[in-house]
Amino acid sequence: MPKVVDHEERRAELAAAVWRLASREGLEAITVRRVAEEAGWSTGALVHYFGDKEELILFAFRTGADRVGRRLAKLDEHEADPLARARAQLLEGLPLDRDRQDEMRVWFSFLGLALTRPTLARAQRVAYRAWRERIRDRLREAQEAGQVRAEVDCEAEAAALVGLVDGLAVQAIFEPRLLSASRQVELVDARLEGLRA
Repeated sequence: MPKVVDHEERRAELAAAVWRLASREGLEAITVRRVAEEAGWSTGALVHYFGDKEELILFAFRTGADRVGRRLAKLDEHEADPLARARAQLLEGLPLDRDRQDEMRVWFSFLGLALTRPTLARAQRVAYRAWRERIRDRLREAQEAGQVRAEVDCEAEAAALVGLVDGLAVQAIFEPRLLSASRQVELVDARLEGLRA
């Protein structure tokens, strides 16, 4: 009887190989041959799943964005307080530990590639939009609960908070001694504190 192959699982293995390789060597190291080696596959097997490097990179980006999205959704399930949920979801975007530092390095590599790749740029816009909307919704819930001042524009504030987190992440990756994990958290907390009713 022929072996049943789970194609989604195999594609996820390949995406994981792209992330491992990119976190070690950068996205410029991504080639069909190198990813096949990293995954322990033949190049021919990889080409069965992805026609070219661009498809592979886009899939890897979407896989990473989905992984982060699932973590953010899980935070919603475990925290009832809307302002605490917003905080937790913002902190997920900071390089506060080794795993997230690696994730941020790859994320920023994707950002650079998106400047010249419209399909990747669209995928990034979708990911950022989803993150801003998630934060906006938490802030609105907090506003309805009386935690956030009534005059706060939750849409604008969500954009500012995501921008703050992105900026802190860039600085923390490039100058980690100047922006420790605790300092990053303090700066986000200060911004959120300024919204309180």
